[in-house]
Amino acid sequence: MKRACSREILALYIENDLADTEAERVKRHLEKCAECRQSCRELQKSQALIQSRLKSYAQEQVSPEALAGVREAVLSEIESRRETFRWVVKLERLLLVGLRRPRYAAAGLGILAIVSASLLGQIRHSRQQANTPAAVFVGRDTLVRPSGYREWVFVGSSLGLGYAQNQRSGMYHNVYINPSAYREYATSGKFPEGTVMVLEIASAEVKNEPDLQGSYENEFMGLEVSVKDSSRFEDGWAYFHFGGGKETPKAAATALPESAGCLACHRERAATDHVFTQFYPVLRFGTL
Repeated sequence: MKRACSREILALYIENDLADTEAERVKRHLEKCAECRQSCRELQKSQALIQSRLKSYAQEQVSPEALAGVREAVLSEIESRRETFRWVVKLERLLLVGLRRPRYAAAGLGILAIVSASLLGQIRHSRQQANTPAAVFVGRDTLVRPSGYREWVFVGSSLGLGYAQNQRSGMYHNVYINPSAYREYATSGKFPEGTVMVLEIASAEVKNEPDLQGSYENEFMGLEVSVKDSSRFEDGWAYFHFGGGKETPKAAATALPESAGCLACHRERAATDHVFTQFYPVLRFGTL
């Protein structure tokens, strides 16, 4: 039973990540093979040691260059096997088997513990972000204020631009879009359901000094959000105002009524599906 003797199979076996039939085959093989039993014991000890070191990995002194090299190797290995195993299994295989190669011996177990902890956190965080919709509603038309939108795709900024007659002049408008919607738009030219656009408003300050002239953003003034969700809103899009200024923006906001004028203005004047793409170079020019 040569296949069951491989270190990869044994690593999966001790992690209970083999199918029942194959796990039973390995179990029967271990009853007869002292060499494989010893390998299993070594892998289990390595795992226990790694877990114990994770508790104190912050105290380890590791060079950034060594950590970056091991991290790159791990990520590369995970990417190359993404179609074969679930991400947890792939990571465990690399921690218990792949990184035991001689060329990584100098990095030491401390690096392995740090890499395992940091990679696990990054992968979990990225998976959580991917599975969490950008627009979170309470009830049918109350939107929870988007969090982390400044990490989204920044599509453009304007100063004092607006169609409303009472538009406050001298305000900066910074616009962000959730990454998945941006990727879809860049590919198809259409905004998908679930698109969220965030408009952050900031006051403008002017410098007019001998060696420094120009305008810059000063204070946060307000936050507005638009969401595309045809299952909730008859016109497809809805608009939300979370306030701002000296006060913290509201945690949630109800969709503005038709009388507020936002929907009509975007419907009539926006270049692409209620979005002012004519003013956003990142959307107008596409990916580079």
